Amino acid sequence: MSKQQLYDKVDLLGVSIDVISLAEAISYICDNSSDPTKPAGYVIKPYVEFLDKAYSKPELATLLNNAELSIADGVAVLWAAHYLYAGPRTLLRLLLTLAQIVTAPANLCWPVPQRAAGISFTWPLLRAAAAKNVRVYLIGKESPAEIELVATTIVREIPNIIIAGTLSGRDTSSPHGAVSQDWITQTADRLTAANAELILVGMGFPLQEQVCAQLSTLLPHGILIGEGGTFDYDSFGGRRRKAPVAVQRSGLEWLWRLALEPHRIVRQLAIPRFIYRIWRTL
Repeated sequence: MSKQQLYDKVDLLGVSIDVISLAEAISYICDNSSDPTKPAGYVIKPYVEFLDKAYSKPELATLLNNAELSIADGVAVLWAAHYLYAGPRTLLRLLLTLAQIVTAPANLCWPVPQRAAGISFTWPLLRAAAAKNVRVYLIGKESPAEIELVATTIVREIPNIIIAGTLSGRDTSSPHGAVSQDWITQTADRLTAANAELILVGMGFPLQEQVCAQLSTLLPHGILIGEGGTFDYDSFGGRRRKAPVAVQRSGLEWLWRLALEPHRIVRQLAIPRFIYRIWRTL
């Protein structure tokens, strides 16, 4: 389970999710990232694909459960916690709560009160980091020029933020989707030299979580967070459009992304598998 002990946790298919509000999570991250007496750690934001892969890969479940903090990302994760912990596990209630994902997602707020839905969490986190003078470092799968554009976009939106540095997560000496130990060591040296405190890593799951875990063992302090495709969105200088607010509130953002990127259908098959496994949980 996650290492923090201040907040309760729920178990979803062997992965612990912290029962924490977004405001509490942001405060926890900023306070711990800037405290030089606290050891470095990493934060995960699990969504269905995380739990789907971790279900059949124990080493991945262990990686997720060793995080400092685990914040639900996705209405399906909130639904699963609500179904398992907020009432009887019957077929009728399964169907009713699934319908609520579309009709009343706000009602799926217990025990996990909120979800850290991508950029909806990252922007408030960055504003809080700026207010507390936390030194932010950006690592992305983008090219050096593209990740620098992300930094420029953030500074334009939050002029008082401290961007300690940027780095492309592409390791040209390794196959796609992997990085070498040399890359890890060199990156740790860069982060230490920059006195990075809050490190946002947008390299895609599960590579970014593996990178965060390895780097956390080499840094004197700080918090690393897996950001997935956050930097791809247009509000961060990328090309991906955020779903309209009405779609986000309905719990159908996954369908919006599928419409824009039909190739995601294979990944989206994790959703019915996840629902079935939650239903079969004893």
